[in-house]
Amino acid sequence: MARKLDGLPQQERDKIHTDLLALSVIYNERYGHASGLKNAEASVPAHLLNYFHQRLLYYRNA
Repeated sequence: MARKLDGLPQQERDKIHTDLLALSVIYNERYGHASGLKNAEASVPAHLLNYFHQRLLYYRNA
């Protein structure tokens, strides 16, 4: 059974994964858990690091 994300190009899947990673960092920050921001930044591809920081700001202000 194929998932809808399987048909997307790798760049789009990387962007979705980066967005979910930023969301999980903010979720952990809000509930007082260790956020693992440094580990999350290390796992983000270099070309998406700016996007990751934009999403962090977006979710922090939401």
